[in-house]
Amino acid sequence: MGGDLIRRGVGGLVSALVLFGSFMAMAQDPEGDVAAFRRLRAEGLEAARAEDLVTASARLAEADERIPNHPGLMILRARLAMAMDDPAGALIHYGRYGAAGLVFNVEADTAFADLGARPDHAAGAAVIAGLIDENRQPVGEGALVPLFDLHGPVLAESLVRDAAGHRWLVSQIAGRTIVSVADDGTVSPWLQPHPAVSGVVGLALDEARGILWATTAPLPPAVHGRSHKAPATALLQIDLATGRVVQVHEVPSDGRDHGLGDLTVGPAGEVYVADGTGGDLYRLDAPDGRLQPFVTGVFGSPQGMVVLGDHLFLADYSSGVWRVPLSGGTPVRLAAPPEASLIGIDGLATDGRRLFAIQNGVAPQRVLALALTPDHGGIARLEVLAANLPALEEPTTGIVIDGQLVFISRSQWNGFDQDGAPRQTDLPPAQISRLPLTPEHDR
Repeated sequence: MGGDLIRRGVGGLVSALVLFGSFMAMAQDPEGDVAAFRRLRAEGLEAARAEDLVTASARLAEADERIPNHPGLMILRARLAMAMDDPAGALIHYGRYGAAGLVFNVEADTAFADLGARPDHAAGAAVIAGLIDENRQPVGEGALVPLFDLHGPVLAESLVRDAAGHRWLVSQIAGRTIVSVADDGTVSPWLQPHPAVSGVVGLALDEARGILWATTAPLPPAVHGRSHKAPATALLQIDLATGRVVQVHEVPSDGRDHGLGDLTVGPAGEVYVADGTGGDLYRLDAPDGRLQPFVTGVFGSPQGMVVLGDHLFLADYSSGVWRVPLSGGTPVRLAAPPEASLIGIDGLATDGRRLFAIQNGVAPQRVLALALTPDHGGIARLEVLAANLPALEEPTTGIVIDGQLVFISRSQWNGFDQDGAPRQTDLPPAQISRLPLTPEHDR
């Protein structure tokens, strides 16, 4: 390969690696799979900057072993293979990406164009391009039905069903509140003003105790107009009957940045809370207790979680789905089918047998059904329930109720800039949709 092509391949690789690396934090200690992945990726970046492609390839391959089928890493390995004049290797990695059900801009990817221009590999590139095109086809069209809309710059994030009150409660980050939505779609204020409230993120209902648990964090859309008395982030105990904040549980001070997000209630009423910023998982054993670290140094960005039996199942945005013993102990990442890519899962729900994942960190954004192995130690099979639909626009979280997944299908996350200001005055409304979970999804 000529020197110009090598430099072009390395230059594009470095740019892609820089962008890819900007989404990831520094490695944690002690080193687990997530930390090792980040370290190896960083070492690959440094090697690419030094134009040591052999070392870069080795480090990225090691990272791939730690967290298989990371979308960004598969594309990077394909581009690196082309820069190293290894079209067969590039075919493998582009093929893996397509087999995972993902899409990329085939026309704009110069490495893929170079691959397709090679007579001895053009047929393979054409097959991959066809697979990518298939991955762009709508899934779940006609099954996914809008339930209600929330108008204005609200940025909806989470919802629960208050069956006794015949209403939905929906959190708003930009709106810095929780609203009540009646079955006829009528929206009413619900959360009472409190100085601790900034953006309201996750919600979890404890009907037996009449408590709505919510997390609050000053995410960019919530900064505008936020009270100076609001804590950096907190777990709120809210009276379900009145919408009044009863108690504020702050994260124990440790000098690090934190941002509480998703949460769930355990069988004894204990509350598990994910810190998507700090990477840790917290637990509150009783309403009058204190938030305590439950799992530290394992996850990159823990998100949605559910309880099944005596385990907590948790989606880590950067590494996949994990199983955590409620009694404590070592978290284990669930083994998955070889072609599965489970990066970028935000919401996780369950019908008591399967997991349903809302995945917004990949292209296309999609809803997945994950059938577990009999021992719940792995994922036996994966099915795409919805993808490439207009209603799926930064979907976030949801719940299973009455045989359907009810979730925030359009959150408005992409309607705000990095400083939290709306990108336009007429934002499309946030939308909550329902997706029937029929028996065919069990096959």
